[in-house]
Amino acid sequence: MTVPTLNDQEKVTFFFTTDPSEETLSSLVSCGIIDANEYHRYITMAKKDKVKQVHSHAITQGKGKDRRWFTNVRDPKTGKRKRVAGNTEEEVYQKLYEFYCTKEKEKKLTLEKIYPEWLRYRVATVGKANTAHRQDTDFHRFYLKEPLSRHLVSTPVTELTRAEIKQWECELIKKYDMTYKMATNVFSILRQMMDYLADRDLIDRNISRDIHLDRTIYRTVSKAPAETQIFYPDEIEELMTLCYRKAKETEDENYLAIPLIRYLGIRIGECLALSFSDFDSKTHKVHIHQSLCVHDELLPDGTWAKRQFRVEDSLKQGAPPRDVLITEQCFELLKRIKAMLFKKGIIRDRIFENATEDTIQMKLYRLCDELDLGRRSPHKLRKTYISLLLNNGLDPDFVRKQAGHRQLQTTLNNYTYSTTRDEVIVEKLNQVLAL
Repeated sequence: MTVPTLNDQEKVTFFFTTDPSEETLSSLVSCGIIDANEYHRYITMAKKDKVKQVHSHAITQGKGKDRRWFTNVRDPKTGKRKRVAGNTEEEVYQKLYEFYCTKEKEKKLTLEKIYPEWLRYRVATVGKANTAHRQDTDFHRFYLKEPLSRHLVSTPVTELTRAEIKQWECELIKKYDMTYKMATNVFSILRQMMDYLADRDLIDRNISRDIHLDRTIYRTVSKAPAETQIFYPDEIEELMTLCYRKAKETEDENYLAIPLIRYLGIRIGECLALSFSDFDSKTHKVHIHQSLCVHDELLPDGTWAKRQFRVEDSLKQGAPPRDVLITEQCFELLKRIKAMLFKKGIIRDRIFENATEDTIQMKLYRLCDELDLGRRSPHKLRKTYISLLLNNGLDPDFVRKQAGHRQLQTTLNNYTYSTTRDEVIVEKLNQVLAL
């Protein structure tokens, strides 16, 4: 088939009577109707035409030696005139085209469209990617897949009002019976996204920061009963006995992470990062300076790679390393673990090399099931340790340091429970209050 040739006037007429998109022009180039130079010229003509439709100020050439070109636009942030300059008239038109097109894009910018870009930015700027991973899960659940959020994510950000956002937040809190902490986690995504847009000068200001809700709208959280948060002394005794027996029967040293947490009161991630060399028998201390952490990686297609676990030289929320005083029982436990490893022909410094938090948690759950205690996580062993120390008269600030808390209130409010059963307390009350 012979491709018809067109003279210059016919080409221009053809261009302006059809869709003047870059896709159309690329097709014309591939068909041989226009060449690359003509493609560039037509694109420039189209941009100029669009600019002339919206730009009301004159574009003039200066009288200086460099003969630069100038015009003015209205700055959307300040409302004042702003000068646009270029070495050529075409350069000025290009800058004007970008200015007006960017404004149009801003008007159509929605949370749904900006989210993939923001997520990449969040991963790049946050301390650990698992924080961004959690936010990604929440965004899909409470924003993209939530009917109440359809208007919020699909409406251009510049058109959202404080009243709309506030109503959305209240409706979501009521639907999911959210606590203050849960709501903060969910709504922080919106706050951070709009901060990002403001930092990029894509919106004037983050109006979501101006929203304050009545605290009574959140579900109140009462302190959980002790029997769900700690192990009582008799339960601990049963649990430790079974734990040692299971470790011996299965020749699995990972069972012994459970009594180690019980003796040290440390976080499970800190326990699984421990090495034998961290312990000092002369000072009766263990140096806590590392933690087994989840490592998340965002792939180019926006999905997450399979989670990896790494020992990192950092503690929770950037806390400094600490030394924890320990007992002789702890050193006896270390000897037992070393003997188990030696029997299997394993010599290493790191104590639990093939365990994750889930591994230990599932072992503890199965032990609780076998003893009919009610499932409790390894974190409850940490609470038990702290509660036992305080209930037995140790100095609260010493306990805080052992636990690695910055604030004493954290230790007292969130980690302290009575380790005495109610029936025992009732007997003591009868004795104390008897006439």
